[in-house]
Amino acid sequence: MASKEQIKRMNDINELIKLIASTGRRTFYCKSKDRVASFRFKTKLFFIDDYTGEYVYPYERGRRVEGFSHGGNMWQLVNSMREFIITGRYGDLRDYKEIWAYSREGCEKIRQKAKEIGFISKTDYPYSFREWEEAK
Repeated sequence: MASKEQIKRMNDINELIKLIASTGRRTFYCKSKDRVASFRFKTKLFFIDDYTGEYVYPYERGRRVEGFSHGGNMWQLVNSMREFIITGRYGDLRDYKEIWAYSREGCEKIRQKAKEIGFISKTDYPYSFREWEEAK
């Protein structure tokens, strides 16, 4: 059974997913199905895929996950979100930058929301690979 804190974090993450799904290239939104991905507790925590509509058990398995329509980096993000929902520990938004075709403004909006809900601790990490290289 999920605790009140876990349900709150899940609802907060679902709001973050809605923001991601409405910003830039709209990851986690399926236009043809008009559906946004989300998390939901049943007996356990599940990720509902935006494209397939399937309930995906979001835990690392070392192989392709059936019902999940995104790639490996998105799977890593979903697992980071799951970890935050269950434990409250900070997650990771490291790939929400230029390589995903999000504008700087879009990235900042997503990062700010993630910080606001406690998913990340800071918003000031590099936007581009060049900025990351220069910061080393």
